[in-house]
Amino acid sequence: MSTPTDPATTSDGSGSRRLLRPVVMRDRTAAHRAATPLELLFDLCFVVAVAVLAADLHHGLAENHALSAVVTYAVLFVPIWWAWMSYTWFATAFDNDDVLFRILTLAQMGGVLVLAATLPTAAAGNPVPFTLAYTAMRLPLVVQWLRAAHDDSAHRVFAQRYAIGTLAAQAVWLLALAVPLPWRLAVWALALAVDLLTPPWAVKAAPGRVFHVGHIAERYGLFTIIVLGETLLAVAVGARDVVDAGTVDLTSVTICAAALVIAFALWWIYFDALGREALERNRRAAFVWGYGHLLLYAAIAAIGAGVQAQLDDHGGELPAGAAFFVAVPAAVALASMAWLQLSANLRRASALTLLVASVVVLLLPVVLRSAPAWVDALVAAAVVVVVAVETRGAAARR
Repeated sequence: MSTPTDPATTSDGSGSRRLLRPVVMRDRTAAHRAATPLELLFDLCFVVAVAVLAADLHHGLAENHALSAVVTYAVLFVPIWWAWMSYTWFATAFDNDDVLFRILTLAQMGGVLVLAATLPTAAAGNPVPFTLAYTAMRLPLVVQWLRAAHDDSAHRVFAQRYAIGTLAAQAVWLLALAVPLPWRLAVWALALAVDLLTPPWAVKAAPGRVFHVGHIAERYGLFTIIVLGETLLAVAVGARDVVDAGTVDLTSVTICAAALVIAFALWWIYFDALGREALERNRRAAFVWGYGHLLLYAAIAAIGAGVQAQLDDHGGELPAGAAFFVAVPAAVALASMAWLQLSANLRRASALTLLVASVVVLLLPVVLRSAPAWVDALVAAAVVVVVAVETRGAAARR
């Protein structure tokens, strides 16, 4: 099952780092398991990918192509998120930190940066570079799973299924390039389905839990900070452009201030109220918790794109529906946390608070039909109320 000595902390007789260590299941009961410097560097590569994707969404919103921009953003965000998540779950189980593990991880990082460079081309309608980069970037992880299957007999079938499913998904991704539109979209959907269904299939062959609860919770928290950082960066860039253009006024200040409050409030709610009980309860709850973060991540990153679109110089006229640019993703973020609280963590009171807030935020631009700045300000006020309610609830639970 597991070795009492954590392979990531062992060395050879001389104390030097070994080129190759056995890839066996890490001790999932260790008291402290923090993210490694390599994992933090890995996350930085995804900062680039998410930033490029958010920038494309920003330009689409600003140019009155909101529907197509949102669809493109959603479609491309899923494989980016999946590439991060699949590596994270592998590393929590089999990170032995030998030289080959580092090299294969660095190869994935290079692939993520290439993938980020292909995102504008994919958004413009040419998916070939993106598809080739994505499939190539995923191959080092297949090698990692095969190493685990070779070295860890207790988890061999589990690791083999992951390797098979990942390879099959990449084959379907490549097959899609030979299929004309609109059937290509259906084939891509099939590829994503294969990817998403591989973990449940693989875990059925695992003899026990295959992740460290504290490590996974920390890794997800770090990615939450990444997407929140995209919103903060968008505010800073948008404010800089407003200052450079000499158009600082009450509207721009309100938009920036509201965006900061929304980002800070979402951070507060996530880290103070959103529990991790699901990771310890059962496999189904853990899957709901892990997969359920997709909408949350995509929504938080989209808030920054909406802020920048509102702050752009549009010659005195904002894009159609600009009041929705921040309210909609903020509502989706709240709704996704409500679903996580209800379906994964079984916190009904918290889920109800978040769901009501989500509906209120979504209705604000519909009912008020006012300037985006004032809608943003009311959205900020709504999430501050949620922070107050959730903080009181968290204190009561403790």
